Amino acid sequence: MSSFSSLACSSYRRRIVECRAAASHAACSSRLPYRARPPALPKIGADMLPANTTSAHGVDSSIISVLTVQRWETLNHMAYRTGRLGKAHGKLALKILSSIVQRSGLDRIIPIYCTAVLILIQAQMHSQAMSVLRHLAVTGFPCSAIFSSLLRTISCCDSTKRVVIDLLVKAYVKERRVEDAVVAIFFMEDCGFKASAVACNTVLNALVEEGESEHAWLFMRECLARKFPLDVTTCNILLNSLCTKGKTRKPEDMLRKMQSYGLPNSVTYNTMLHWYVKKGRFKAALGVLEDMKRNSIKADVYTYNIMIDKLCKIKRSARAYLLIKRMREDNLKPDECTYNTLVNGFFGEGKINLAIYVFNQMVTQSLEPSVATYTTLIDGYCRNGRIDEALRVLSEMQTTGARPSELTYSALLNGYCKLSMLGPALDLMDGLKSRGMTVNKTMYTILIDGFCQVGEISKAKQTFMCMLGDGIGPDVITYSALINGMCKMAKMNEANEILARMQKSGVLPNDVLYTTLVCYYCKAGYVKEALKHFVDIYRRRLVANPVIHNALLCAFYRKDMITEAEHFKQYMYRMKIPFDTASFNCIIDSYCHRGNVLEAFSVYDNMVRYGHPPNICTYQNLLRGLCQGGHLVQAKQFMARLLDIPYAIDEKTLNALLLGICKYGTLDEALDLCEKMVKSNFLPDIHTYTILLSGFCRKGKILPAVIILQMMLKKGLVPDTVACTCLLNGLINEGQVKAASYLFQEIINKEGLYLDCIAYNSLMKVYLKRGNINTLERVMSDMHDNGVYPNSASYNILMHGYVNKGLYSWSFYLYKVMLRKGIKPNNVTYRLLILGLTECGMIDVAVKFLEKMVLEGIFPDKLAFDILITAFSEKSRMYNALQLLNCMKWLHMSPSSETYSAMINGLIRKNCLEQSHKILCEMLESGLQPKHTHYIALINAKCRVGDIDGAFRLKDEMKALDVVPAEVADSSIIRGLCRCGKLEEAVIVFSSMMRVGMVPTVATFTTLMHGLSKEFKIDDALHLKRLMESCGLKVDVVTYNVLITGLCNIKCISNALDLYEEMKSKGLWPNITTYITLTGAMWATCQIQEGEKLLKDIEDRGLVPSYKYPVSLEMRMEDAIKRLNMIRNCRKGVPVMDKAGSLPVEAGICV
Repeated sequence: MSSFSSLACSSYRRRIVECRAAASHAACSSRLPYRARPPALPKIGADMLPANTTSAHGVDSSIISVLTVQRWETLNHMAYRTGRLGKAHGKLALKILSSIVQRSGLDRIIPIYCTAVLILIQAQMHSQAMSVLRHLAVTGFPCSAIFSSLLRTISCCDSTKRVVIDLLVKAYVKERRVEDAVVAIFFMEDCGFKASAVACNTVLNALVEEGESEHAWLFMRECLARKFPLDVTTCNILLNSLCTKGKTRKPEDMLRKMQSYGLPNSVTYNTMLHWYVKKGRFKAALGVLEDMKRNSIKADVYTYNIMIDKLCKIKRSARAYLLIKRMREDNLKPDECTYNTLVNGFFGEGKINLAIYVFNQMVTQSLEPSVATYTTLIDGYCRNGRIDEALRVLSEMQTTGARPSELTYSALLNGYCKLSMLGPALDLMDGLKSRGMTVNKTMYTILIDGFCQVGEISKAKQTFMCMLGDGIGPDVITYSALINGMCKMAKMNEANEILARMQKSGVLPNDVLYTTLVCYYCKAGYVKEALKHFVDIYRRRLVANPVIHNALLCAFYRKDMITEAEHFKQYMYRMKIPFDTASFNCIIDSYCHRGNVLEAFSVYDNMVRYGHPPNICTYQNLLRGLCQGGHLVQAKQFMARLLDIPYAIDEKTLNALLLGICKYGTLDEALDLCEKMVKSNFLPDIHTYTILLSGFCRKGKILPAVIILQMMLKKGLVPDTVACTCLLNGLINEGQVKAASYLFQEIINKEGLYLDCIAYNSLMKVYLKRGNINTLERVMSDMHDNGVYPNSASYNILMHGYVNKGLYSWSFYLYKVMLRKGIKPNNVTYRLLILGLTECGMIDVAVKFLEKMVLEGIFPDKLAFDILITAFSEKSRMYNALQLLNCMKWLHMSPSSETYSAMINGLIRKNCLEQSHKILCEMLESGLQPKHTHYIALINAKCRVGDIDGAFRLKDEMKALDVVPAEVADSSIIRGLCRCGKLEEAVIVFSSMMRVGMVPTVATFTTLMHGLSKEFKIDDALHLKRLMESCGLKVDVVTYNVLITGLCNIKCISNALDLYEEMKSKGLWPNITTYITLTGAMWATCQIQEGEKLLKDIEDRGLVPSYKYPVSLEMRMEDAIKRLNMIRNCRKGVPVMDKAGSLPVEAGICV
């Protein structure tokens, strides 16, 4: 593709094509002499007049136009004379132009401006001519119209043609309208005028400065294609463009090509020197000096000053000083700038003596120190904290007659603020004001920053307001200093107010201020606000630096926003934004906290691969991750490797390993590690002893823990709250409550150790388990007396105690106290309140508290829902229970097994069997194993409503899930059939079980016997008893009671008594039901004589009193029946009423 076609793709070429057609006629006619032009051409000025001009105004304007044109003609005729125009003519032209442009409509006549430009150039007033052209450039006139009008004027005097064209291009460039400058150059060429090298170089330099290197090369190709005259300056500009990209190979190639044509000059070599020194390639820079010698290009002082300045900026002032010797060898005398640069460089490196030596050398070379020199000395002393020396230099400066400048006082003011000497800084400001000297923006900014550095935000704001009162407008640096100070003090709201005020005043934040805001918001944990500023950066067409990206990444990981952090990390990878050491450490720490140690070590490998040296924090995170994951062997191996790396470990690193050993290893290993710490010159600190103490307490070794506490006190290490809390918890967990109280009262209080709220809460939990409410209240009172403020956990412990004791009103009073003291209740608080309300039967109020909890932004936990669902299920309010269950599903919660059980039982009671089975299936889907009681209850309910097929399906489902053995599942069907009166079906199932060799449960035999006895099939029931015994099952008391009841119902009292004797012979104790059944049957059948032995057994059991004197058998039997019924009713909780017919307990009865 040709160079012309390449440029055609750019925006410049499009502008050229647009203008070419519009000005073709004007361009052709502009080549004619002035008096030979077509009469239609003067309409150019007329077209610019407003269309809505009134007639009167039109007449007035016409008169002014005629007079003005006559005056311009007079001045224009002066240009044709052999004499030159002077500045008086130029001033007259400016005066006329000023009067014209003030008239409405005439300010749009382009030829007037162009004629003025020509007169000003002829009068050697180039700066004023440039101002006029810049005014034309920004007023929106088309480039073609301006250039056409200039051509008409230039044709009258060709000697000014080149100057006018160059000034027009410079005017466009000065107004940052490079595209219009390019269009003007190409439009001139189309009109027959070749652009000069100066014009082309001006455009090239502007494109390079704007970072448009590609467009610069396109413009260069187009210039070569059009054969514009170019010179060495053009090559120097392109050489600088290549160096700006940071690649030195292409500039070196271009330099060699320039050398082959003999083009390089001092500017060329100075450009290469500048970039070589900036890149640290000092040998190459010295090679450039040798090339200059070989090519007979003499290096000047400016050349050496470039190298000296760059070396001083990169902290190589000593090497820069050696160049002075080379300058003298080249017969060059260092100037004041050279010495000032060296003095400033040595001060920057803290080499004060060398800086003074260079200054004295400067004086010996007969160079008089200037204001800049003294300012450099004052600034250097101030930066190194030598205010007294700076004041001495200031006094010497005033003695020599040099007047301190604003920069001088700014340097002194900065020194005061750096050392937090704000009083003298204020005195200096007041002194300057009293002497009538100007206090500029920089001085106010330094003072504001000084106040912010020491946290005096209010005084910084006062200084800011004083600055506004003096009519000095703050710039972005002033606002940045104030916002930075507010962010340091965590006053983010005030910082936002200042930021809003800044933007309203028209001052926009720069990348430094955005970096400050994002970093501090991330540090404070306000990630959303930081992201808003991150978006604003790109909205304002700025570019976020790597510091901002790394701060955001670290904030994501610190806030456990893992998904967002991973997405942002991938974004940084795509955008090729480098990670810093802090970001790598945050990523490693995040992976270690999540237990993904392998991924953490993978990040560690990438960190080393990308050239970021790991620091102590990196090794601590990796070691902590290994220990937290239980990889103790690998942690020890990793520590062994770290011991060989200099400065890789410190006390914190060893404490991390010690913590892992105490948790997963043995205490002997922990003590060995402590011994190694001492041998490696790492003294155990308070954290080391605390970890050891906690490890001993966790293992139940309380005595060694107490000894460690005493060792800490002897070494002068005051145990912190963590150590005291660990020891308290250890004593409490071992049941040593008295010892914990002693430690709390005697040791801790006597030693003056401070206990925080966590320690008090540990003690309160002990008393909560014991149910000592009074002691809990006393501990809470002690917390207030000792200046320890209870937190929400403290109130929750006390509230838990109130709820356990049924003191629900007190728990609500405690809730009000929390609100009154500004302590925000958490989900535990609301859960306890909900539990208390449900225990009181106030379930609807409990639901209101759940809604209140959600409205306050507190996420309810699963236990709160479980309590409410269970309460609604027990009250058979299943609609409410199901609503709460749906809420739990929406919140991605799963109810507990007890909650499911309550719901299933509640639905069964409401005969909602299908819904109950659905809940049972949901329970299975949630990963909970249903109990066999759930299925049995549902099978019984199915049988009760006649859904026998459904009951059998449930039985098969229970078998398939292996909830219970097969015989238990079939037994549940038998019991269900019996309870609903389906005795024949139950017998069929029973028989099928026996045929396949399954043995029913004792409860199944008993239930079937009960069903047969109810239908008076006592022989079949006794047969089942014998079958049960033959199967190896033991007949229990309940089974005997069923058979005895069946025999008594058919009045076979003697057989019932035989079973009673058999029962006793087998070592089974008859219960109240046995005695009531037998005595009742004997009384009803009047077979009281057979009950003598039975009554004797009852009296021997102490259930009824024995009589000292003879009492009839009937009376004894009647009294026994009544007393046995009374005992049974008492056990069932039925209140016993004393009836008139009850037998009195006589005095002679012995109980």
